[in-house]
Amino acid sequence: PAAASPSPAPAVTDEAAAPSSAAGDTETPSAPPSGAITLTAIERALLPGAVRVTLTLDQEVAYREERLTGPERVFFDLRGVEAAAHLKDAHLRYERDVVREIRTGRHPDHTRVVLDLEGVTRYSVFTLYNPFRLVVEAERTEAAATAATARVLTAPPVIAPAPAATEAAPDAPAADADGNFSLARQLGLGISRIVIDPGHGGRDPGARAHGVNEAELVLDVSLRLEKLLLKEPGLDVVLTRRTDTYVPLQERTAIANREGADLFLSVHANAARNAQARGIETYYLSFASNPEAEAVAARENAASESTMHNLPDIVKAIALNNKLDESRDFAAMVQESLVTRLRRVNQDVRNLGVKKAPFVVLIGAGMPSVLAEISFLTHRQEAALLKTPAYRQHIAEALHQAVMRYRRSLKSTVQTAEP
Repeated sequence: PAAASPSPAPAVTDEAAAPSSAAGDTETPSAPPSGAITLTAIERALLPGAVRVTLTLDQEVAYREERLTGPERVFFDLRGVEAAAHLKDAHLRYERDVVREIRTGRHPDHTRVVLDLEGVTRYSVFTLYNPFRLVVEAERTEAAATAATARVLTAPPVIAPAPAATEAAPDAPAADADGNFSLARQLGLGISRIVIDPGHGGRDPGARAHGVNEAELVLDVSLRLEKLLLKEPGLDVVLTRRTDTYVPLQERTAIANREGADLFLSVHANAARNAQARGIETYYLSFASNPEAEAVAARENAASESTMHNLPDIVKAIALNNKLDESRDFAAMVQESLVTRLRRVNQDVRNLGVKKAPFVVLIGAGMPSVLAEISFLTHRQEAALLKTPAYRQHIAEALHQAVMRYRRSLKSTVQTAEP
């Protein structure tokens, strides 16, 4: 997972500062190891309900995060990272909103980034790739949101010329996570049909632990999600299975292609030999980004009926994945929505981030496609929550929110799928 295992925080007065020696002089950080990862940029953006801070690095990194009080702040220890010259010991100050200062500090084996918070209810963290980015979204309290709105309302009005036509034009699509407009957004493509894929089933029960069966769990969550999505105008929903039946992995994406789906969401539950492993992670199709992703892919692909003869075609299909950018954006929204929603009822939810792996169930899909690992069945506390209908409903609502957010990011105009 993206988050490193917790370790005691360095005992320093200012989180971003390097530790001091007994004589009171500043200790000189040891030289970074050869090939050290570089923190290349820190960006801050104001969103309607939150402030987003993006840390850009030239490689994937393990990190530790912790929130502290007195004063309110959250810090991230980036293992084996050295900040670029313009970010070393930086103090980035801003005049307004809930993240008013961002500080960096050097330590012998890591760089620490501290976000000073004010008026933050909660925050979420997720990762993006190409390049690797650690994204933090700090949500405003109601009072902070009101103040932010007031600042906008009291700003001098801008008088624009009256439009020439009386008919309202459709809203333009939002840029993707890279700030660019993908081909799908350039062409004005929307979402009208989604295929939901409850993982496993039949002779492939998936993971089983603490009295929870993965195949049964994800089917229940998928049926709940279907009910929510069918209430949305202009949206059609197809499930790859509705009962405890076996569907080959390759057939699942074949169903999506035959049905003319615009989006493919595969729902799974995680498992690990380490009984302490817990949290949520979301995958899109690419080559595995780390050993943990490799292990998850190996487990979920165990039911594949392909042989080594198919390896060249599979590698080619992954390498030529022409929907990668949209899949990555959708995965980020799924991950963020799951973590934010479930944290309301389970404060111990761990955000394992957005990852990439060669899942067979995603290969061949002609539309943006992601695989969500909603929790770990092998973690006793998470398994206990997953047994409850209320927690399953929260998961379904989070997935519904992610689908609708992604749909709106493409275009606001409602389209209707052909029967």
